[in-house]
Amino acid sequence: MGMMTCELLPRELTSRELTSGELTPRELTPRELTPRELSPRHPVPGAAALQAAALPASAAEDTAAQDTVAPRLRHRRLGRLVALAVGVFLLPWCAVLGMTLPAGTFVPNWSLAWVGLDFTEAVAALLTAVLLSRGSPRASLSAMAGAALLFADAWFDVCTSASGLPRLLAIGEALGVELPLAAAAIWLAVTLTRHPGQG
Repeated sequence: MGMMTCELLPRELTSRELTSGELTPRELTPRELTPRELSPRHPVPGAAALQAAALPASAAEDTAAQDTVAPRLRHRRLGRLVALAVGVFLLPWCAVLGMTLPAGTFVPNWSLAWVGLDFTEAVAALLTAVLLSRGSPRASLSAMAGAALLFADAWFDVCTSASGLPRLLAIGEALGVELPLAAAAIWLAVTLTRHPGQG
């Protein structure tokens, strides 16, 4: 019969001792294990309590990380599918409009359409200024909306203007005012997106 080996391990700690931190030097003194405790059929004293104390924190961190990442992935996938569907639909629709719409037509509420466009541009600009004064990175959203409205304003202003001097004035306004403002709004939105704290 071979020589029996003994190990010195601390006694098994209770859950209250593990959480309260009220351990004395006597309680941490190693003791000699019995042959029954050295058997592989029995767990090492203290291991179960240590694992029980460590597992809840790790499981909580993993659950919190999954709860944060999963919705973002779902939103990105949904947004990608919607954007792809809209783009695929609008490309052939533009060809259909080009072949079916008349070159000219009478437009009711002409003044209302232009007043509404300029009013929304003003709202986007003022909202961007307010958000920037508050240091909010959400100013990038209103800035991008304003840029889109300015592009639309320049496009329809040039396309709907009469030939001759009105067309030249529309082109000059687009190149000198609307398009530079739109480019500045896009630059601001990109800057706020890359450096949110600079708002």
